[in-house]
Amino acid sequence: MSYWDTSAPVKLYVMEADSAQFQGLTARGVPLVIARIARYEAHAAFRRRETEGSLPPGETAVLLPDILTDIAAGKIVVQADDAEVEKRFGEVMERCHSQTPPVFVRTNDALHIASALVAGEKEFVTADGRQHAAAVLMRLAVLP
Repeated sequence: MSYWDTSAPVKLYVMEADSAQFQGLTARGVPLVIARIARYEAHAAFRRRETEGSLPPGETAVLLPDILTDIAAGKIVVQADDAEVEKRFGEVMERCHSQTPPVFVRTNDALHIASALVAGEKEFVTADGRQHAAAVLMRLAVLP
C-alpha cells in the first residue's frame, strides 16, 4: 500500500492533465491509504472545481459517493485520526521548522504526513509541490 495525500486521489476521480500518471500508480491493485480529513478535502476540491466551471454543476454529488464506494470496497483505507497521529504531527512540525532553512509545512499537509507515518507507509503519493519537501524530510519516498 501507499499513502495518498488528497491532491493525488482527486486526480483519480477528476480527469486532469496528469491524471494518467496517478492512475498508473493504482495498477498494482493494492489499496491506497488516506487520512480521514481527505474525504473532506476531496469534497472541497470537487466543489471548488464545480464553482470554477471545470466540473459540471452537480458533479460533486456524483463523485463523493464514488469515493465512499471505493472505501467500502476496500480500494481505499482510511487511517484513523488518533493520539498517535497527533504525536507524529508534532514531530513533523518540529523537524520541518527546525531545519535551516525551515521547511514551512501547512497544517493539513503535516496531518497527512503524520497519518502516513502512523499507517506505516513508506510511499507518499502527492501532487502538492510544497508538501513534497516535508515528506522527504520525514524519510518518505514521494511519488510520482
